[in-house]
Amino acid sequence: MLAAQIGALRASLMLCQDADDLLFREPLSLYLGADANPIRGIIPGAGQSAVDNQYITTINYRSNAWRIIRVGGSLMKLNGFDVFRRTLRNKFRKYPDQKDPRYRNHIILPHFEPSFHISRQSSVFTIGSCFAREIEGYLLRQGVAVPTSRFTAPPEEAPGYANRILNQYNPGTMLQCIDFAGQPAVDCGLYEVGDGQVQDCLLATGGRPVSRARAMERRAQINTLYAEGLQASDTVVITLGLIEAWYDRETGLFLNELPPPKKLKAQKSRFEFKRMNVHDVEKIVAEMIEKLSNDRRRNIILTVSPVPLQTTFSGGDAVVANAYSKSILRVVVETMSKQFPNVDYFPSYEIVTTAGLRALGPDNIHVRPAVVGEIVKHMMSGYLK
Repeated sequence: MLAAQIGALRASLMLCQDADDLLFREPLSLYLGADANPIRGIIPGAGQSAVDNQYITTINYRSNAWRIIRVGGSLMKLNGFDVFRRTLRNKFRKYPDQKDPRYRNHIILPHFEPSFHISRQSSVFTIGSCFAREIEGYLLRQGVAVPTSRFTAPPEEAPGYANRILNQYNPGTMLQCIDFAGQPAVDCGLYEVGDGQVQDCLLATGGRPVSRARAMERRAQINTLYAEGLQASDTVVITLGLIEAWYDRETGLFLNELPPPKKLKAQKSRFEFKRMNVHDVEKIVAEMIEKLSNDRRRNIILTVSPVPLQTTFSGGDAVVANAYSKSILRVVVETMSKQFPNVDYFPSYEIVTTAGLRALGPDNIHVRPAVVGEIVKHMMSGYLK
């Protein structure tokens, strides 16, 4: 019955480049089945489909967002021969050896196909860890406006990049930054450490305290930065760092840094350590994407930070904990890039792993500047127009 319904509609569908590949593209919607579920995306050519399994996904095809569609609650699936034929047409199906053009200077730069581009006259907002700071530098040198680059803090508050204090590492605090955009500053997450000083655990200060007045001033500036910067930007780059996070039960906030040890000891039931799973991260990242897309379509690039987890609070070896953390994040960004047509994934994490420890500095944590430069250059070679 379902196959007959699809067949009757084929003549009305918009053919794409190959009639036996994909038949129609979003935002065209059709309705089939008694439950009137919307069909968006792709249907295989005649005689090449099977109705099986309840599932839905999105794929990027020839730089356009396509969706494998649920028809009456079922997935249209290609048969084995069509999968084999498509695989033969994929020039990048084999892992590259050292003669492959993707292999350069002991690292592999995977092929990727952006579904959108970044204009040199546009504005790009960055959220996330230190890799976000590297992207900012490259974009600025190309003349692209980067609102987060305008924020500065003195080195005694956060050494390194002038805007290092903006670094966010776990998905929970990144979502909170979006929620706080344009709002008055609040003092939640400020913990007294003595001598009139407070530690702001919502920022990347490395535990460096400041006066309460200065902490509130910084927060107000950052809330304004997020509101104005996001309003001006059509593209957002989000770099997810890790899944381990501290959570303040009293305020209901994720923390960007470990609370002061004295506070942990004095209020043992207040703080909770969270090791997020796929569901936790997926829920938070999806909410981020939806909120960033509420007022208008924004293109979003998701990346996973190649910087390893420095310290684990989950027990066991940090090397094993890091692999688990990155795997969770990698699964989620793959899902999000398939689910949302305005979201791409860029494989910065994969690039660094192909180079092994030679990509890292003496601390085996931070990626060497030359490698970071290659990654960002490769990324922007596809996006920047």
